[in-house]
Amino acid sequence: MKAIINTARGAAAETLALVERDRPEPAAGQVLVRVHASGVNPSDAKVRIGAQGPMPAEEVIPHNDGAGVIEAIGAGVSERRIGERVWLYNVNRTPDGQGQGIVGTAAEYVAVDAELAAPLPHGVSFEEGACLGVPAMTAHRAVFADGDVAGQTLLITGGAGSVGLMAVQMAAAAGARVITTVSNAQKAAIAVEAGAEIIINYRDENLLERLLSEVGENAIDRIVDVDFAAHAALTPRILKRGGVIATYASGSDMTPAIPFVPLMFNNTVLEFVFVYGMPAAAKKQAVEDINSHLRQGALRPLIAATFPLADIVKAHEAIEAGNLTGNVVLTL
Repeated sequence: MKAIINTARGAAAETLALVERDRPEPAAGQVLVRVHASGVNPSDAKVRIGAQGPMPAEEVIPHNDGAGVIEAIGAGVSERRIGERVWLYNVNRTPDGQGQGIVGTAAEYVAVDAELAAPLPHGVSFEEGACLGVPAMTAHRAVFADGDVAGQTLLITGGAGSVGLMAVQMAAAAGARVITTVSNAQKAAIAVEAGAEIIINYRDENLLERLLSEVGENAIDRIVDVDFAAHAALTPRILKRGGVIATYASGSDMTPAIPFVPLMFNNTVLEFVFVYGMPAAAKKQAVEDINSHLRQGALRPLIAATFPLADIVKAHEAIEAGNLTGNVVLTL
């Protein structure tokens, strides 16, 4: 089979190569998936560079997300799953999610534990399915970790990003009032279509002033935050008492200072979302809810670019350039 291997930490052009490898066989409890699309996430590029430590082996097949068709099963898996269209998540991770695994979705075939292959609803393309693992499951956890959000007011920062957009879609579909931030008019239009009611261009407007004018002090129930460091100082004035900050990134400062006393006095709840290490029950619920949203037409990934498998270097470089709005996918 054709596969991509990552052989070292470093630049994409120097560490990724297209090779031929033997097709894997599914072990007990596994399914063999013919991969039709492989999702490329920013975290894949960061792992390749070395953000999560050294290589776990001399060569690794990268990428966590993907979609395809089950062609074979291992012992203990129902034969009814053969021929099933599926989307894949957490493939390139250790069982506990804390480290990089050896196999990934950047190959024509991958053998994965059966629970990592979720049914792909009818009408959802393989390319869309390859965008669900990291982005949609992160969004689901950040929005719904504490239960139903119907009737609540949510601030979702970065509402046109791969995670933020899905958070906006799911929160709006669940009956929340959604406020989101964007950086330009194109992204504003995307966020409006996704269901956001209030759009704030953080490059042109003062975020705190606009929030206070729109909803008043301490009126937001939950913040889904793409940059914790950038917004931590605002939260004591905008969150309700006992409100929640669910954050999955802090790109502007990885060791941020926080206004401890105001947050404490407000009984603010701070939740960190690391999709690979989510509890098993949370993963199961996320899969069920994501598929429900997909079937209802309430959730649709935005695909910015697709590349053939052989152009994986271009795909990784496009991710790192940061100029795309939406997901990047490899097609096989």
